[in-house]
Formats: sequence, structure tokens, C-alpha cells
Amino acid sequence: MKKIISVMGLSLALLLSGFVYADTKVGVIDVVSILQQMPQREAVSKALDSEFEPRAKVLQEEEKKANDAAQKLQKDGMTLSTSDKTKLTKIVKAFEDKAKEFSMDYRKRENEEANKLLVKIQEAVKVVAANEKYDLVLKAEAAFYATDTVDITSKVLEQVKK
Repeated sequence: MKKIISVMGLSLALLLSGFVYADTKVGVIDVVSILQQMPQREAVSKALDSEFEPRAKVLQEEEKKANDAAQKLQKDGMTLSTSDKTKLTKIVKAFEDKAKEFSMDYRKRENEEANKLLVKIQEAVKVVAANEKYDLVLKAEAAFYATDTVDITSKVLEQVKK
């Protein structure tokens, strides 16, 4: 809700400022596109994969055990003793907990690395904006409409690649 209000407020401010400052130079960038095309993204992805690979292998082994335990519970659940049921349930639950923890850790690290890339994009935007004298640069998602003439995504991408 805050984003919508801020976008509407910014749009209104831009509209009103257009009457006052007729020569305001505005640029628009597609951050998602830049993130997808950044050469650094591939390096970050490989680093994350190698960082989490050992845990992923252990998790895969435990997944097999958990699947076997779940199948045994489903197949023989009526005939198993209470202690056997408890033991198999603990195996499944332990795997689910480890998988959830792995997923959260991976997402956390992925977000940390994405934030580093976003900082590089912001720096590139500042350089392009200063060099080409843009008064305002918006994310493409924040603009209701923008022509190709104000799209500076390719210029920012070139700057990021340097």
C-alpha cells in the first residue's frame, strides 16, 4: 500500500513539476533486466552453488531416508508399533526441518548477494545520470508509461559491465 501511495505521489509530483520545469530530464531503467544480464550474476550463482553444495548433498541423502520412512509409515502404519511410528515420524520431521533451514539459509545468502548487485546497479545509475545530466531516474515498474527514448537500461547495463 505504501508503494502505491508513493508511486502515485511521485507521479503527481512529476506531473506538477512538468509545468514548472519544462526541461526536466527523466530516465527509466528495468532493474530486473539488468540483474538478469549482469555478468556478475553468473559468478554469484556459481559461488552460492559451491557454498551450499555440501549441505545439499547431505540433504539429498536424508531425503531418501525420509521418503523411505514416509512410505513405510503409509504402507505399514496400521501394523507398526508406537515406538516405530514415532521413530519414523521423527526421521521425516527432522528432514523437513533441515530442508526448511537450508532453504531459508540459501534465500538469505541469495538476498545478500542480490543486494550487493543492486548497489552496483545504483552506482552505475548515478554515473549514467551524472554523465547524461538526468534529473530523475525511475524504475520501470514505477512508471505507468514510458517511451523508449527515456529508457536508459542499456546504458546502465554497459556501465555495470565495466
